[in-house]
Amino acid sequence: MESIKDKVAIIGMGCTKFGELWDKDAYDLVIDSAYEAYEDAGIDPRDIQAAWVGTVMGSTATQLSAPLKTDYIPVTRLENVCATGMETLRAAAYALIAKAYDLVLAVGFDKLKDIGYGGLPMAVQSAGSEKWHPVFGSGDSAPGRYALAATRYFHQFGLSREEGKRTLAKISVKSHHNGFL
Repeated sequence: MESIKDKVAIIGMGCTKFGELWDKDAYDLVIDSAYEAYEDAGIDPRDIQAAWVGTVMGSTATQLSAPLKTDYIPVTRLENVCATGMETLRAAAYALIAKAYDLVLAVGFDKLKDIGYGGLPMAVQSAGSEKWHPVFGSGDSAPGRYALAATRYFHQFGLSREEGKRTLAKISVKSHHNGFL
């Protein structure tokens, strides 16, 4: 498969401050980051031909089209657990590579705390099934899947329980540092 390297360019970027941000709702965050990206790119929002939104919330792309008033362009919602941001950017990039559009927008957001959301939903249960799974039990979660992957990694590469815990702690410290930036 041919690489997509150097075939698309990110010409503008916007990002809200990380934090609980109780004074802003999800729409505010989408508007703030999108308009910062428009300004950074030096474009008018009406120049955007299509958009992709990555979020765990909802089942449609209205989380992007409503606050940005993009009812006139195709907007697609994606979700892929902790890889949602990458999937959103990749989908937008492939649309450009396919020459379907010349200028697109990719936005990712989640704001779970305001509504008392206790975490990501259990995939098996959210699919409307109460069936038992041999690995995940009555339902899996993102942290549960990653714990299984980490345990398997420790076993495969001969890490002791303590070495594995130290490795996960380093990853957590790195992630918290990056989220703080």
